Amino acid sequence: MTTRAAQTVTPTRPTAPHPGAGRRILVGAALAATLPYLTLKAAWVGGSHLGIPEGSILLEPGLFFRVANSVTLAMDACVILLVLVLTRPWGMRIPSWLLTLPVFVATGLLTPIVLGFPSQLLVKALGMGADERVRAASKPFLESWVFVVVYSGFIIQAIALAGLFVPYARKRWGGLWQGAAGRRLPSPTGVVAGAAGGWGGGGGGADR
Repeated sequence: MTTRAAQTVTPTRPTAPHPGAGRRILVGAALAATLPYLTLKAAWVGGSHLGIPEGSILLEPGLFFRVANSVTLAMDACVILLVLVLTRPWGMRIPSWLLTLPVFVATGLLTPIVLGFPSQLLVKALGMGADERVRAASKPFLESWVFVVVYSGFIIQAIALAGLFVPYARKRWGGLWQGAAGRRLPSPTGVVAGAAGGWGGGGGGADR
């Protein structure tokens, strides 16, 4: 009688996607795009009035705006950490549930800017916005260049993070939705759905 030796299959941990030229460009773009906002916030926390016109409510004394600037500075600095998680080998070992909050917060904050700011510029260019006299009579808040610089940086961050998240999720959670044959690579839509399933189910077998 022939005895077959039992074969033990040891699950392997997913490794970070290979840092190709495209991914390196996205990493550089995401990191560079954080600099304008971080620089402005750090300057405001330090007491600078850069980009803040006379009469702005932001110049009123008090602790509130300093705390708010410190919190939002830390939030944008988290983009740097998120970029590292999506590109470094140790990022594959981060528990799935830890990624839920920063990913969904980033999506919720950046998506309206990505969709709304270009539309606002287009409306203004077509002369369909608020009357110039109305804007001139209103109380100033920030110099107009601040919005252009900061929101442009946010848009670049959003595009870069999305481009980095798709290969990360495909590598980490691809087995959850490839199907029985396991031959077809998931689409970007499938990546998002599979990642959501991974978070909801505690990360699946790939995280253990």
